Amino acid sequence: MFATAGRSGARTRRLPLLALCLAVSTLLAPCCLAGFKTQRDPVHKFSLKVFADWKEVPTEAGDEIEVMKFYEPVSRGDYPSPELRVVRVVKDGAQAPVTGPGGIDLSQIPEEFRDQFRVKSAWDATMGRLSQMGLEAPDPEKVEHQDITTAREKVRGRLWIHTASLGATLGLDAVLYATLAVFEKDGVEYGIFLTCSERRGKKFAPDFKSIARSFTFFDEHAQEVEELDVLKDVSISPKRKAAIEASIVKGWAVIVSPKRNYIVIYNTKNNKNHLLAKEIAERIECLRQQVYEVQFPPLQPVEAVSIVRVCGDRTDYHSYGGPMGSAGYWNSGTEELVFYDASPAKKPDDDTLAVLYHEAFHQYIYYGVGNVAPHSWFNEGHGDYYSGAKYQRGKFQIGTFRWRIGVVKAAMREGPRPCRIEVDAATQAERKVWEAKGYTPLKDLITFSQQEYYSYPSVSYAQGWSLVYFLREIVPKNKEWNRKWGHILDAYFDTLKAEVGKSGELIPGGRGDEGEGEGGEGGGADGGGEEPRPEEPAEPVEPAGPAEPAGPTEPGDGGETGGAPGGEQEGGEEGEGEDGEGEEGGEDGGAGEGVSDIPPPPPDYISPQEALQKALEEAFKGVDIAELEKAWIESILKVAG
Repeated sequence: MFATAGRSGARTRRLPLLALCLAVSTLLAPCCLAGFKTQRDPVHKFSLKVFADWKEVPTEAGDEIEVMKFYEPVSRGDYPSPELRVVRVVKDGAQAPVTGPGGIDLSQIPEEFRDQFRVKSAWDATMGRLSQMGLEAPDPEKVEHQDITTAREKVRGRLWIHTASLGATLGLDAVLYATLAVFEKDGVEYGIFLTCSERRGKKFAPDFKSIARSFTFFDEHAQEVEELDVLKDVSISPKRKAAIEASIVKGWAVIVSPKRNYIVIYNTKNNKNHLLAKEIAERIECLRQQVYEVQFPPLQPVEAVSIVRVCGDRTDYHSYGGPMGSAGYWNSGTEELVFYDASPAKKPDDDTLAVLYHEAFHQYIYYGVGNVAPHSWFNEGHGDYYSGAKYQRGKFQIGTFRWRIGVVKAAMREGPRPCRIEVDAATQAERKVWEAKGYTPLKDLITFSQQEYYSYPSVSYAQGWSLVYFLREIVPKNKEWNRKWGHILDAYFDTLKAEVGKSGELIPGGRGDEGEGEGGEGGGADGGGEEPRPEEPAEPVEPAGPAEPAGPTEPGDGGETGGAPGGEQEGGEEGEGEDGEGEEGGEDGGAGEGVSDIPPPPPDYISPQEALQKALEEAFKGVDIAELEKAWIESILKVAG
């Protein structure tokens, strides 16, 4: 049931000091350098030296731009943590990839607008995307640079070194060091890109130059991509199968779920994680059959086969693209659910599975409704509701979710959040500006956009969980409450599903935890995430970030992170698009400012916002929100945590 594969990597033996000096001084051929290993790409057949003790992390299946990435596995307390990436850009327009940054499918964008999204150079794919960290994209002609030539093939290229303070954008006393070497041959450009702290960068400079010079466009020793027999009977296209096979690196394996609805790709952690992968494959199928499909009958049969990616640990997860402060995310663009093994021992624990249950709901509901995500209180609230599930004797039982109960009780005791009204001088439009304390009144919470929800992540997630828990577990036990409020969740889902059915399908989301739009305001990096932070929050919180915000925040015990959602995760929270082209990430999920000239949709088209608004109106029609809020608070304060 398991399949393993990996890129070839020949570890270099350490040389005596004299031999090392000779090797470094001559460097006339691709000789073996101490502390390096040769990494060969089985798809494109290039090779280069990389640090021997650095770990390779997979690139996203289907990403035609980023082809390799590595990270330093042992943290030395520096921020940003050192990472090495290799990008490949075909310069010939006819042969150029059909994907843009982060795997965005250019074929889904009208031809006249595709050029805006297409990656045109290795610089664009690396230095040009520093804006996702809130930094100004540098001008290549103004950045320090020098000529460089590969050792074996004598291809001339250019090497840039750029530094930028992270204080102004992230409030950090840190300086980013970014160095890029670019070589072009036969219309194909490769970029080798290193990012780290300025202190480490100065030490890495000589080594990076050696790595860059070792680059070889064609290495005759590169192996072929290994076919995975485990994928033969899975209902996916040949192209997607090939992309998955090409993305598997050494130390990772693949297993398919019993009903073949999910492909689990996981870090084996030296063959210790087979049990976890098997349990995940079985649990996700059972949860879908016993819970999701029962409580949320889909608009039409869900036939999509999704990837469940289990990273080895937190560092592995963030290097892959997970937002800082998050523990997992769902990327609708690549149909991939990503999280990491939080288990302290070999046996899977509740923290790891809690994230699985949360993100798996986002994944299911996206397809169940018709390629759109519900309001954040409903979507995130249910994700956390299922995080409280326990699997016993073949059945799931829902309990409280311990990550949220303490947070919401503290916020309730503090009272409703103060806010003030600001008026835009030009448009006279009013908006509420909230203070970061207390809980958000329900009448406001249920209307929040993803951006508003993620701007106060810890408490918003806790409120979303507690409201869904109240409506599903407490209200049905009280006849009077059930008469008044027992219909809310079903009415919301049924209305949204019906509205989507009128036009067949709403605009699909992009990358992101919940990703609705093509990208949240923050733009994203991966799929994912949220704004980089030097430390992880002490307790699970759901920060937003540039790419696609994630699901439950990192396991812990309390704490909160701020920040507005970015593009990929969750409508920004896991972002909805790596380039932040969409509206606010999730609920609107529009085409984005950059494509405002696209012809309007047909007359019978129903926008995501219209469908979401109708669902909200039907769910809370005739409901006294103040009465509901009072009962909700009184009940949750009594729930044991």
